[in-house]
Amino acid sequence: MRRWPFLAGGVLLGFLVSMAAVLWGSGAPTAALAQGPAVSGDIALVYGVGGVLTRDGILWQYRPDKGSWVTVDDAFSEEGRETHVLPLPVAVGEIAHMESFGFLVTKSGACWLYDLEKDRWRDVGPPPARR
Repeated sequence: MRRWPFLAGGVLLGFLVSMAAVLWGSGAPTAALAQGPAVSGDIALVYGVGGVLTRDGILWQYRPDKGSWVTVDDAFSEEGRETHVLPLPVAVGEIAHMESFGFLVTKSGACWLYDLEKDRWRDVGPPPARR
């Protein structure tokens, strides 16, 4: 598995603590969120380490090395790779689960995978029924 520099380091604990405070009741955004484009009311989902999906359909990645938020496409661009992850293949309200920026499951059970090599989203369908 390839590791992205903007996801590595001792960021996990600080990120989880700050996101927990925002999502579960502190009432005020943390300093990191206050500097970025998203505030607690705008966050629809959290993915990976340092990633949030805002209700307007933007995938943001927090860059601790720069102390700022960038879109996921901009984060890849900073690493020398052009991607078109945005826009997402479905509306934010249709997403049931998203563990990383590149795989999501809709409320209707559709599975979408972002193919890094082909730079596009693919509907991969649900897993087969048990036999």
